[in-house]
Amino acid sequence: MAVKAGVFIFLVATSIGLGTPLAGQVQDSRTTLDGVYTEEQAARGKQTYQRVCSECHSLDYYSGATIRPWAGADVYSMYNLIRTQMPQNNPGSLRPREYVAMIAYILELNGMPAGSEALSSRRSELQKIIFKWTDEG
Repeated sequence: MAVKAGVFIFLVATSIGLGTPLAGQVQDSRTTLDGVYTEEQAARGKQTYQRVCSECHSLDYYSGATIRPWAGADVYSMYNLIRTQMPQNNPGSLRPREYVAMIAYILELNGMPAGSEALSSRRSELQKIIFKWTDEG
């Protein structure tokens, strides 16, 4: 009986974060407040905005109340939306690094801190980052 109890305790311990997560848990999740992009990446995003997006979208489109509904969503959801819908006249025509740089610029516009590592364009990495603002609970 002691061996079975030990195995049970091990399985419970590993499922609550001391080992492998259970299916459906996000491992290593972060928020947009954790410095998930670099300043250089946001600067490239600004250039992309000026070159491609500014004809149709003012900066207000990317900040404040229009962006707040993304709270709690993962960054991949926004990346995928922009990647598949923009630019309107040629959706998906930018490189993945340009789309992710736009996300970095959007984060910067919304007061999210920059960090030392660039935001990845990999789906698995973007899904681990959750939109969060400093005034959220």
